[in-house]
Amino acid sequence: MAVLKDKKGEKAEVIQAEATEKPAEPVKKEAEKPSFFVYLGPSIRGQIQFGAIFNGSREDVEKKLSLQIEKFPRIRRLLVSDLTISDDRINVTKPGTRLNAEYKRFVSELK
Repeated sequence: MAVLKDKKGEKAEVIQAEATEKPAEPVKKEAEKPSFFVYLGPSIRGQIQFGAIFNGSREDVEKKLSLQIEKFPRIRRLLVSDLTISDDRINVTKPGTRLNAEYKRFVSELK
């Protein structure tokens, strides 16, 4: 609220200031969809190799790998998206993480 005074020092009028601008709302991004997946499990001769890259959505990749997933269901759990690959490649070797546990279980099943 602002009070204006005239030249004689008397209160002339009271003006109530209104905020004309609304605070900026954060821009909502659409959730990014993964464009490719990487297999971070152990290599299986003739089936799949560590670090193999597959383009498409998760459903598309699982369809491509349906024969391998049928034989080795843990392959599905060791496919990571391009959105998380930077952390997941470290977590595969870091004890106590979900990916490390899956990797170790898979290796023990293959023996």
